Amino acid sequence: MNNTNTDPLFIAQEAVCYYPISTIYNSCPRYLFYALLLASCVTRWTGWLANVFLGAAATYAGTAAFQAFILVASPAKMEAPGPVTIPYLSSNTSLWHNFPELITETTRLMVQPGALELDSDAVLAIVVTGYLVFLPLQCWSRILTHDRARNILRNILFSLWNILMLAGSICALVYGSYNTKVPTQYMFCYPDLPPLDEISSDGWQASWRISTWNDSVWQTFSNITLWGQIGDICYSPCFNSSQILRQPTSLHMRVATRGSEIAHSHKFWDRVLYSKRYIYSLIILCVILNCLLLTFRFLPYRSRIPSAQIMVIWKERKKIWRSFKEEIHSALVDSQRSQSRKSEGDCSSSKHAAWRKIRQILSLRFLKASLHVLGDVAILFGLLFSMIISPFTIIAFVAWVEWCIYNDGPSQEHPQQVGQWSYLVSIGLLLTSAAILTLRYRLASSAELDQNILQLSQQLADLERRRDVQAGTETITIIESRDDAAET
Repeated sequence: MNNTNTDPLFIAQEAVCYYPISTIYNSCPRYLFYALLLASCVTRWTGWLANVFLGAAATYAGTAAFQAFILVASPAKMEAPGPVTIPYLSSNTSLWHNFPELITETTRLMVQPGALELDSDAVLAIVVTGYLVFLPLQCWSRILTHDRARNILRNILFSLWNILMLAGSICALVYGSYNTKVPTQYMFCYPDLPPLDEISSDGWQASWRISTWNDSVWQTFSNITLWGQIGDICYSPCFNSSQILRQPTSLHMRVATRGSEIAHSHKFWDRVLYSKRYIYSLIILCVILNCLLLTFRFLPYRSRIPSAQIMVIWKERKKIWRSFKEEIHSALVDSQRSQSRKSEGDCSSSKHAAWRKIRQILSLRFLKASLHVLGDVAILFGLLFSMIISPFTIIAFVAWVEWCIYNDGPSQEHPQQVGQWSYLVSIGLLLTSAAILTLRYRLASSAELDQNILQLSQQLADLERRRDVQAGTETITIIESRDDAAET
């Protein structure tokens, strides 16, 4: 089925088949998400303002996390590869000018339709960044850590959200590895009709694949009628592939160029292998530190570190240091007294004196005090190190992942299009509504205030009744447990 070298029936060249980044994850919404996270950290002590910023950012990140779940649960199924014979072309052919990625010096290719899902990079950027911000916030924020009994529901909600972000991050990382496994794609064209720079799918028709890929390609170019039905200049087997959450018409193909990172994703990943290792190592270290700090907050461990706020620790530094010395000194004095009472009547040789000092250091009281001090010092250094490494990790990861997204190709929409600036307008409207609600008592009339007072009084009476019922239930439970204990 091979034609002559001078007049081939068709040619094959390397191509890139991909689903572009969805408009919801384009540059404008992503940068707005980063800005919301930064605003949440800066305004976390203001109450309603931080709630607006954090709620908007969490909602956006939650959408990305659920998409990561769906992508991992339903990955694209690729068919088994099939061989396609092509006309032989020498490497010095004159077709290089129109076909920059022309396949030469071979008569056989392996075709396996597949497409890159570029949403994977954007979803990874959102969920990992969200997790790297939400987790330290739960560790450091005074609003979230002060008065645990009062904020128990908020802590539970924030913990569940952190679990959602962690699960989304894991799924995004798992799905990101799928893109590196997408095989090389090819497009088949007439040698006198070079393709456009980018082609979008009009929807694959079942009649375009006759039996095998080899028969389909050869019969399409042998029959001008069949070629005219494909809708494009070139025959693109990858348009036969599908992806969950995507329309078939959103699939794009472009000619692979040697300078395109998306075209040579394997080469790009190989080139950034070491930076990728560093970024992931920083993420793992940051997560471990913050999880340990969060665990210490919920364990029954009485620490002398007064707060997670660095300014509070700095102001109380002398008191903290004094408490360390006093505990060690008190434990050492108690050990000395105990050893002195035990050693009364013994000879006071230098050998026995040295042994008494060793037993003082190895006493249970001194060891407990030492471990307590070491635990507080470890918490203090972990907290300080976390405050340094967490912001650095977030900045490094955002810079790295945005560079990866930049190399994926241009955005579908520009910032001036409504699909991009509508998110900013939505946040502005939400912020305006929240601000108006905070001023409702100052702007309300006397009748409205009286109505609000009546409603609040009814809610307060209902809460008091519920408290009395719960207190009575707890009292009955305690009495029953005491009676059972007395009977036994």
